[in-house]
Amino acid sequence: MRQVVRPFAPPPTGAATISFTTADDLAAVREFVGAHAHTSGLAAGRVSGLKLAMSELVTNTLRHTTGGGVVRVWADGAMIISELTDGGTFRPPTVAPPTRPVASGGWGLYITGEVCDEFLYYSRPGHTVWRLMFNR
Repeated sequence: MRQVVRPFAPPPTGAATISFTTADDLAAVREFVGAHAHTSGLAAGRVSGLKLAMSELVTNTLRHTTGGGVVRVWADGAMIISELTDGGTFRPPTVAPPTRPVASGGWGLYITGEVCDEFLYYSRPGHTVWRLMFNR
């Protein structure tokens, strides 16, 4: 997971978009991301990793913020990009975390970073964008 210092360029106008507000929306978001990534050319064997990663991010958003979020999926060259925007503020730990989480929490971001080819985020007060990138 790597923080970027400037906001991301906006997704293309045709990016597939879904919103979520409760845990009842989680399955629909997972299926939406998987279907659109597969249609955009993500190899079938990698779709499950993307669905897992997005599930972890949606769960974190619901647990740590209010108001839910918006998920977008699109292809950009050799990459499939999936992005979650929420109303939270993410503050990275001030001390480098251990290689793997040791507590009962903290696994979601770790797992997400493990399955993505690149995992980026941009955060300012009241706004965080998580971007998951997968090679096709």
